[in-house]
Amino acid sequence: MTLAFSFDQPVQRPDQQPVFSKISLQQKVHLAIAAHTEFSLDRILTQDNRVKYTNAGSRETSTDHLDEVFHLMRQLNEGGIASDTLGRLREDGRSFRDALEDSCARVAKDFSGRRLTYVELGPEPVKTGFILKTLIRMGVTIDRYVAVDINPKSADPMKAALELILPGTELTFVTASFEDVHLADIIGEAAPAALITMLGFQEGNDDPFVVNDWLAGIARPGDLLLSESQLHQTGQVDRISSFYAHPAMQRFSRIAFEQAVDRNLPTLNRFFLLPVSFRDGQTAQVAILAEEFAGSINARNLHVSNFCLKLTLEQYRHYREESGRFTIIGESATDDQTLHFQLSRRI
Repeated sequence: MTLAFSFDQPVQRPDQQPVFSKISLQQKVHLAIAAHTEFSLDRILTQDNRVKYTNAGSRETSTDHLDEVFHLMRQLNEGGIASDTLGRLREDGRSFRDALEDSCARVAKDFSGRRLTYVELGPEPVKTGFILKTLIRMGVTIDRYVAVDINPKSADPMKAALELILPGTELTFVTASFEDVHLADIIGEAAPAALITMLGFQEGNDDPFVVNDWLAGIARPGDLLLSESQLHQTGQVDRISSFYAHPAMQRFSRIAFEQAVDRNLPTLNRFFLLPVSFRDGQTAQVAILAEEFAGSINARNLHVSNFCLKLTLEQYRHYREESGRFTIIGESATDDQTLHFQLSRRI
């Protein structure tokens, strides 16, 4: 069972903005929950989003949960790619798969006659397999594949999938956080231009200024970035809560709770859509997936399993180009405008 809650007003007063803008998205989520729900600050547990994908810095030695997380994300992508109707409003409307194929066509046009280095941030085999097969069908030659992930358990299943699609192609797997990666250090400045993918709503896991710094540090001038986001679209907000009600996301939330709090304690899944502000004063919605639990008879607590920004289309465009390091060269979206692929070039 999931209880959902949304709120549309700003979290803080204008006089709080200077201080509020300097704290992390994780801290803003913590404060937003306290401001707009029944949970007080001392009853809320939040973690950096990345801890669900790695054992680094913990005493955990088993990797079973990391395997399960990888396969849960794979399950979500299998459903999305297989569906003819995801994101469609009309029979002849554009589905999620249609939108992704359109983005592939734009990439193929840009790389016409040139070899491509495929770089995947947060690898998974289903969506990647679809993209690679589509690009190859459209005449693109993949020179090399590079995966960057903090989850070390993604490498083996990715190798098994990629060797069937890219036989004889060099495969490189880097276990690292995105902010520590510079593509020039891995393949060199002279290697063929790259298509860097950041899919699965990963971009919403941190402040847009922070994420753009990571991406600008990874990419070399001329490299392309294909990113995917679930957007906050007027009239389609229920699409957000529906995604987080998916059984795979419910299980993902419970795994995070079990690793951080307790493997046996019963929980109630909770979902919130709350506002947070950025350092430029803009406010956006953040989707929050959590587990409510009782530490004692009268104590209700909340463990935040995941949070992800849901920008508007205008914000998504603005934050990509705001720093002057990327320029948008293509966009493709589902019929309902909630699932959006953005193609940009590193300047």
